Amino acid sequence: MDLSLTRRQLLQSLALAGLSACTTDLARTLPGTVESSISQTSAPRTAVSMSPEDLLTRQLERSSFGATDQLRSQVVAAGGFEAWLDQQLELSPDYKAKYPLGLLGEVEDRLAPLKELKFESKQERASATKTSIETITGRTIYGAAFAEDQLRQRTMTVLGDLLHVTSSSQPELFGICDFDATIRARAFGRFSDLLLATAQHPAMLVYLDQASSRADSGRVPNENYAREVMELHTVGVDGGYDETDVAELAHVLSGWSLDTRSRAFAFRPQWHDLGPFGSKGDILGWRPGPDQVGEAAGVAALEHLAHHEATAKRIAHIFARHFVSESLTPKDELVIEAAEIYKQNDTAIGPVVKHLLTSEQFASKATLMVRRPIDLVAHSLRVSNARVVDGGLSDSLGSLVGLMYVLGQVPYGWPAPNGFPHSSAAWSNAGAMIGRWNAIITLAGSASGAAKATVSNRLGLELDPSALGLSTASELATALCGAEHQLV
Repeated sequence: MDLSLTRRQLLQSLALAGLSACTTDLARTLPGTVESSISQTSAPRTAVSMSPEDLLTRQLERSSFGATDQLRSQVVAAGGFEAWLDQQLELSPDYKAKYPLGLLGEVEDRLAPLKELKFESKQERASATKTSIETITGRTIYGAAFAEDQLRQRTMTVLGDLLHVTSSSQPELFGICDFDATIRARAFGRFSDLLLATAQHPAMLVYLDQASSRADSGRVPNENYAREVMELHTVGVDGGYDETDVAELAHVLSGWSLDTRSRAFAFRPQWHDLGPFGSKGDILGWRPGPDQVGEAAGVAALEHLAHHEATAKRIAHIFARHFVSESLTPKDELVIEAAEIYKQNDTAIGPVVKHLLTSEQFASKATLMVRRPIDLVAHSLRVSNARVVDGGLSDSLGSLVGLMYVLGQVPYGWPAPNGFPHSSAAWSNAGAMIGRWNAIITLAGSASGAAKATVSNRLGLELDPSALGLSTASELATALCGAEHQLV
């Protein structure tokens, strides 16, 4: 029996162990454990027939982080759910814009000091690390809870794990915020453009060791990125590639590196060599054309992978599992349709998402799934009309990061390149559920005073129980801990 562990297997094991430990520790460290229990959900609930009203609720929950009364009014004003979707697909990803509460612009402004740092001292690096983690956490949680572009925020929960880099190692941590913005700006566009943008981003280049990959003077190029771009980002482990394809793609991408001064992508032709691939072989049916040399060869190879049939099926299946049901298989009719939409629209993601949410099959296929921690926290803040107490953003972000650490899902915090798990089973063991209840109690806080209608919590946030037809902190905690709010 082969007992050896690959690098990814080891990281995955450590990550899962950390997730279990974090959620168990939360039950011990946060006050007020809920005594009542919710039946453990380790698999998606069975689909049932839905009334038009229930169908709209399910569609809105899948395309946002909470079907609030305000959101329903926006759907009515738009002329229906599909028309609202079209508006969402057209929203500009301008995260400096003034969203409700003005939080996102203020979160982004926290990045300004980082631009002046040269990271020459331990103090500078420590400050940058803290600011980066707090900023990306604030952008993710507050964006999901309050931003107008709810469909983009929801789509990011898929793309951030599909094209994953981690904030748990150095030095790419300092590029995490920009990497996230790179994905958000292209979330509905061509996947081939997004793949290229992430491939040339410093965070990805450093994380998967591509920045130092050389094939000159007989050197063997690093295969980490070449392997992951096929196994995780495009065709998948069953996509038909072999070890020869990995080695050949590594040669094609050799020389894709960084400018040491600007820390921007730079192609180093002196490090590039096609090696054995220059005279024979192909990568899943692709060979460079006569005008595809140097950097252009790598761009063409990634374009080919993004358009590959196996990639279309895999992207369709991943999005279908997130937006419709975890029980869907690659052979399901809805997944096959979504893959065709992907190909017909030149790899564009927006049309795939729209088809999944508006297909006649949605009502019969959609099943309930456990909310992941980011979803759970953002949903709780959104439906309770939360706001940050004046002047409390810094404390709020620090405490928010702490809460996400104990829940096991700090944005971009998964150490392995496959991203956080999406299945309900990964987030619904007994320890995790207890941790979730305690997290909600922390969010629900305590009464702010007899004269106030809001409740405050340790994160520097105020929540409005009346948004849910309630009046006290205890009622709010009970409502948010209900089974219907643990599922989406």
